Amino acid sequence: MSDHEMTFSKMPLDRCSSLRKDKNWLLNQVKSKNSIFIPIWRGNYFFVENKLLQLNYHELELSAENLTRKPFIFLGLEDRLSSQGNYAFFVIDCSEYQEEKLSDLFTKNCQLIEFRKSITLLSAHQAAILSYAKSLSHWHHSNQFCGFCGQPSIADCCGHSRKCTNEACAKETFPRTDPVVIMLVEYQPKNGPAQCLLAQHHHSNYQVVSTLAGFVDPCETLEEAVTREVKEEAGVDVSDVTYIASQPWPFPGSLMIGFFAKAINNEINIDNDELVDAQWFTAQQVRQFDNWGDEGGNIQIPRKESIARYLIEQWLAKQPHI
Repeated sequence: MSDHEMTFSKMPLDRCSSLRKDKNWLLNQVKSKNSIFIPIWRGNYFFVENKLLQLNYHELELSAENLTRKPFIFLGLEDRLSSQGNYAFFVIDCSEYQEEKLSDLFTKNCQLIEFRKSITLLSAHQAAILSYAKSLSHWHHSNQFCGFCGQPSIADCCGHSRKCTNEACAKETFPRTDPVVIMLVEYQPKNGPAQCLLAQHHHSNYQVVSTLAGFVDPCETLEEAVTREVKEEAGVDVSDVTYIASQPWPFPGSLMIGFFAKAINNEINIDNDELVDAQWFTAQQVRQFDNWGDEGGNIQIPRKESIARYLIEQWLAKQPHI
């Protein structure tokens, strides 16, 4: 898997940052026969026979609650390379409905599937679009009040900003992405094969070991964040911090920025509030680990769609087979 093939990274849409400010243009897109509306409910999506539920404007009008009255979030245009022209994608948030009422909302018989579980049912392009929509939807739910004066805010620019309803304030805010560094740390002993540092995290299954990661602090470079996080979480000093790849991570709205780093020392002193355990492993040991979710009691490495797994696999590819 190259960085260009990483899950959530193959965005097929033109986000049309200039055009989406034109209300007349947006109205034409909403009512176009080519437009596609994707319902979302509390970060999850609907499927019909394992295919993503996508509706047109007429089907929204036929919904139990006539969803054309709800605000839409414009995602972008996709060029289908056909005589039909571009396809505009919108997400429509149904989170206000109680779960027991969802089955009556649409004319089609559909089921709600948790987003991470649905990834195997999606194409790479669909996964990127839905992660984008999920992050935007979460941002709106988290910013319903102005952070400056505390008054209610409303969605603007077809979902790409919010504006304070207090005329004396009228502050405009925009979606934010939280940068997170994630790093595979390598230690090279004077004798013997290289080792990588993998940790057991409190929020993960006890069998899963993964790379270290952490949020970037204000006024901190990415390299400084890598160095600080490894020292804080595992007590290890690092150098030679090298960027590898990045991945959008819509849980709820982060950008994972991946690095390799070289350990100066191999003595581990974990922060028990952050980690359950951390150990050095050789490539031979890691190759014997199971995949995330496998049955049995063996150690597991992270999900295949995660950048943590990507960093581990990239490191393994550089190590000789013994």
